[in-house]
Amino acid sequence: MLEQFFSLLDSVRGIAVIVLFFGGSIFVHELGHFLAAKWRGLKVERFSIGFGPRVFGWTGKDGVDYRISLLPLGGYVAIPELADMELIEGKSAQGGAGEGAPAKQISYTDKVIVFAAGAFFNVLFALVLACILWVVKSPSHEGYDSTEIGYVAETIEVEAGVTVPGPAWEAGLRPGDRILSLDGEKVESFDKIVQGIALGTQRSEDGRPQATLLIERDNAVLEKKVFPRLVSHNPRSGDFIRMIGIEPTNTVTVAPQENSPAALAGVRYGDRWTQVATGAELREDSWKTLHSFSEFREIVSGSVGENGVQPVRVRYVRDGGKPEELSIVPKAIPVKSETALIRFKENGTERVLRLIAAPEDLSNTAIRAKRDTLRVLEGLPADSIYAGTFLPGALIDGVAEQGSGIAAPKTPADLKALFPGEAPREISVFVTGPSGEGASVRISAASISLEPEAREAFLGVLLLREEQLKRKSPWQQFSDAFDMTFKSIGGLLNPNSDIGISHLNGVFSIGDTYYAVSSNLRSVLVLTVLININLAILNLLPIPVLDGGHILIATIQRLRRRPISPRVINGVQFVFIFLLLLFMGFVLFKDFARFRGNRDMKANVQIARFQYTPEFLETMDFPVAKPSDAPAQEKSGD
Repeated sequence: MLEQFFSLLDSVRGIAVIVLFFGGSIFVHELGHFLAAKWRGLKVERFSIGFGPRVFGWTGKDGVDYRISLLPLGGYVAIPELADMELIEGKSAQGGAGEGAPAKQISYTDKVIVFAAGAFFNVLFALVLACILWVVKSPSHEGYDSTEIGYVAETIEVEAGVTVPGPAWEAGLRPGDRILSLDGEKVESFDKIVQGIALGTQRSEDGRPQATLLIERDNAVLEKKVFPRLVSHNPRSGDFIRMIGIEPTNTVTVAPQENSPAALAGVRYGDRWTQVATGAELREDSWKTLHSFSEFREIVSGSVGENGVQPVRVRYVRDGGKPEELSIVPKAIPVKSETALIRFKENGTERVLRLIAAPEDLSNTAIRAKRDTLRVLEGLPADSIYAGTFLPGALIDGVAEQGSGIAAPKTPADLKALFPGEAPREISVFVTGPSGEGASVRISAASISLEPEAREAFLGVLLLREEQLKRKSPWQQFSDAFDMTFKSIGGLLNPNSDIGISHLNGVFSIGDTYYAVSSNLRSVLVLTVLININLAILNLLPIPVLDGGHILIATIQRLRRRPISPRVINGVQFVFIFLLLLFMGFVLFKDFARFRGNRDMKANVQIARFQYTPEFLETMDFPVAKPSDAPAQEKSGD
């Protein structure tokens, strides 16, 4: 009951943040047009948040129809003296521009001021929020202010079930390398590196995505050609983003769990580990300098092998003293749960469907919760016809072999017992997806096998991460937002980019992002600054029906020294309104798919927990051995 109450509070807070900050950004934009029109003496008929039919509203003493409209895709201020926008704003009582007698002689200055005021108010709103962030500081993550690489993945998963060599590893990048420039442009933060890779436009002679990195290693400057892979970001919408498989550096400051191998070996809260080595026989060249906790985990994972558990030695600094060494003997514990594998071929390509036992309620975080349903652990690649059915977290309601009844296996062992042996067979699988949709799939020549639980080394250390805040000037915040916006627009227009209009976020994704960060007001402010800069820039693009298009038409008329025919203007407006509606419809369609994909990915995160054994999850809940005066810090496990 208490969990439901807090879930409700989270929902209320999330919705309030969306209304206040996203809805507020739209309101501020329209308020700019409204106040500018009033200032210049123009008649305003309607002030609407949203498009389409009126949901509710009122008529003010000034005769303006203030309303909330059905479609939350933006907003508008109806000023018929300036432009005829009947297709979007609805029929005007006065008529469009050029119809009837205007209330005053409208000058070029009037038009530019009113049309530009929306973007100006967005920038002004962003400036106010940026100043607040300058005072309270922006959230930051360790390592992202530098360009030093802390971890290089030897393999990366580009989509469900498809693993490839890590592009950065193949190119020879290693932890400790410092990236100086990307595609000829100097970089000063890891954020810029990730952003630059994703929005990159370089391609090799054979058409592959390419990035040119200038790195510093051991005081030498090297050039590396890296070939990013397109990594699935959202299976529902088909979003793929360039990635190379690197992480930033971070200080490996640890805390031992009570009675763990690390605590028994003498590890203390706040020790900073600098080097690590594994194996019984150590030489000086066995030591590896640590650049990140991810690198440490990868090194330690090799300490459990056929010959048993190998000791792990670490060099550390405690309380700013001299470097010291200690040895830890890990404990081998079952980590990964037993998994059922259904192997089959689809158009000659082998597919592997991984299933695990999980609770009926995936949100149940109790370690010893009864795992009595069989669910999909990893989905299938996007090119599989079953990709939209076998999503992570999907429930296996039943299975049946041709000519037999439907059975409902609850564990991988149950499934294997229904289909003994290794002989391929035709089976039907009945599934309920994470969003509740049901489906049945017939799979030919399927073989079922079990993957036993896996054992790994357990040391019992947690990485300590202090919450980091960074003071960024409003100018720097604006610079970052403008840079990201223009690079995104450039990527959309460049045929060599892998970013297309299908990647554009609409109201669903923006609302979902606001909901996700609603618990951190600083993150909400950062997002709102970016949203308002985006709104300002996009609305000033010289495209008819946008504010910049209206300014362009007014400018052309001023240069011609005579008005453009209303018929020509209306024709151009009609064409671009039609194109805009098609564009908005496409973005909304893709955005809704992305929204559903985000829901699926939440189920993915939930189901991922249950790939681990209760024994391993219990190690994550061990209390930390720390002094009573130690500050509260964020922890992530070994």
